[in-house]
Amino acid sequence: MSVPNKRLGERLKNIIDSHGSKNTAAILGALITTIALTVCITLIWPFGDVIEQIFAGGTFFFVFWAALFYWAILATNGRHAWLRILSVLVIAIVIIIFSLLIK
Repeated sequence: MSVPNKRLGERLKNIIDSHGSKNTAAILGALITTIALTVCITLIWPFGDVIEQIFAGGTFFFVFWAALFYWAILATNGRHAWLRILSVLVIAIVIIIFSLLIK
């Protein structure tokens, strides 16, 4: 009974470590994290009214996405790519939560 579970675990590990997983982290993970970072900037931008805060967040969108995309692509495998993306995403979500609680 433990042999099929071991095979399933090996399969999942191979899927997570694959190039497809790395590419998915680079494309989708970077996009989701970039959206979170854009919301962070919009919420914590200290200058101007709401429209200026939205433009400030949107200004950095491509820069964030490109940096996260290439940072994930340069990872050695899919697991490292996801760890890189998720580490930034968790920080962005924490900042969003704190900034919403403060306001």
